[in-house]
Amino acid sequence: MKTAFILTVQTVAIIAAFILLASRNADAHMPWLASDHDGHAILWFGESPVDRTYHLPAAIEKIKIVPHAKSGTSEVLTTETVDTDDFVGLRGQSVVPSDTEIAGSITYGLYHGMKLTYHVEHLTNSNPDAWPTEPRKNAPLQTIVVSSADGGVTVTVLKNGKPVKEAEVTLQSGEPDVEGKATAKTDAIGMVTFAADKVSTGLNALSVGLNDPAATGEFEGETYKGEANYLTATFFNGSSNAKKSETKSSGSKPKVDPENAVSIVPSQLPELPEELTSFGAAISNGKLFVYGGHTGDAHSYSTAEQSNRLWCLDTKKPESGWQQMSAGPRLQGLGLVAWQGKLIRIGGFTAMNEEGDDHDLQSQDSVAIFDPATKAWSDLPSLPEPRSSLDAAVLGDTVYVFGGWQLNGESSDSQWHTTAWCLDLSDANAKWKAIANPQFQRRAVSVAAHDGKLFVVGGMQETGGPTTKTAIYDPASDSWSEGPTLPGRGMSGFGSASFECDGQLFVSAMDGFVHRLSDDGGHWVTVAKMDPARFFHRMLPTEQSSLLLLGGANMEIGKFTEIDAIHVATNP
Repeated sequence: MKTAFILTVQTVAIIAAFILLASRNADAHMPWLASDHDGHAILWFGESPVDRTYHLPAAIEKIKIVPHAKSGTSEVLTTETVDTDDFVGLRGQSVVPSDTEIAGSITYGLYHGMKLTYHVEHLTNSNPDAWPTEPRKNAPLQTIVVSSADGGVTVTVLKNGKPVKEAEVTLQSGEPDVEGKATAKTDAIGMVTFAADKVSTGLNALSVGLNDPAATGEFEGETYKGEANYLTATFFNGSSNAKKSETKSSGSKPKVDPENAVSIVPSQLPELPEELTSFGAAISNGKLFVYGGHTGDAHSYSTAEQSNRLWCLDTKKPESGWQQMSAGPRLQGLGLVAWQGKLIRIGGFTAMNEEGDDHDLQSQDSVAIFDPATKAWSDLPSLPEPRSSLDAAVLGDTVYVFGGWQLNGESSDSQWHTTAWCLDLSDANAKWKAIANPQFQRRAVSVAAHDGKLFVVGGMQETGGPTTKTAIYDPASDSWSEGPTLPGRGMSGFGSASFECDGQLFVSAMDGFVHRLSDDGGHWVTVAKMDPARFFHRMLPTEQSSLLLLGGANMEIGKFTEIDAIHVATNP
């Protein structure tokens, strides 16, 4: 009778799981992983993270829970079964270190020829600064959770190390008597953000379900067609239930250095003529230029939601306002740089679909030069491959292009570029020249020329989510080196802006902090804090030892048209 009962429970659980595939709002029994007051791992099977007394199926008992510490993966945890009035499940026999992430996967079985697999994760540390920003190796399905400065969280869903778009993610409390759920879909880079008011105090739980009807294979001697994968992930938010960490993270929240602090004030310049993110901007001869960009709602792309306009503001005569100089292709995620009083426009992507239709996003290889005197564009040699979500910078007479990917429409996988290129603008017959391949694949980077080198800051990695790493290219030796990592968490390096001003290199990060490269180039000094923060913006130097902050967006309040100024202290 006992065996028959267990089989019935397993069958019910499988049926419930597959019902969830058909009805996303339904509840189904899933395994959940967390840690108790004493720091021991606990795993249970229930309809929700607070349902902890449901029978633990025999298949789930076989799950192997492994700690993943920064120093390397540890041995499988030894667990014991617990069956009390308050809790039914597994409990680790030893305390799990608070600087680890624990995780496991188990294939539950086959149902109507389809394979069902569960994945569980838990962040043992209640300090978000200690949460991992790099993915676990060889994890079939996982999340990277990053806490924002305002208390919200950004979740990246990865399947076999690659971002999963349009995955439905549910956030709910793991504490009794706390109601409410929030559900949202990941964007094209596998990310979804939940505001601070959706994150509860104590244990929080995420759940994701992925269905692949085309998958085939064999499990325990039986063939299957189709796979269902369910992931639950939990983390503590300011909870006394969590075992407190005594360790410090290198990605801790930055603090403004009072001895190097600079001020951020309204620029008194006219606001941008339209709300823009992911646009191109350059400043030349006291004139501020803005081209293209995204004008619509977040994660909504269409022809109508992309700008094709080139705007100009004479900063020496701001009362004349913004003037539209020209029009061109609709682009976002492009590069725009100034050279000898002219503008160079590089790459970007165009949304070919109408508003409300399925996305058809196509990266472009076009490069053009604009002469303000004639108000005309002329073609330059095209990029060797279509590229968007890139950035560019000029050093001398040469423009350099780094980062990005090639979008081939919503139905095709994007191709992350492994190449980098330069073009000698002083040579009318020049072609794009390959330079040493970067040791990374990133998009949404910022690029700046400084001290005879090119700095590639932050961005989104093909595998691993956002990063705060800096890479440095030296044209003299055609070689790469690793620069200092930005202060802050992984998301801090996503959609940043960087530029040199008065011989100093500055970066404006997504978390609102502004950093300056130290004189010896060995670290970043935090010099200011924007409030509110902005990302996918631009930062450009003026002739008055200032940097202008243009456009961009904030996850909580939307897009900016106001232009702020960072007053930079000159080198002694």
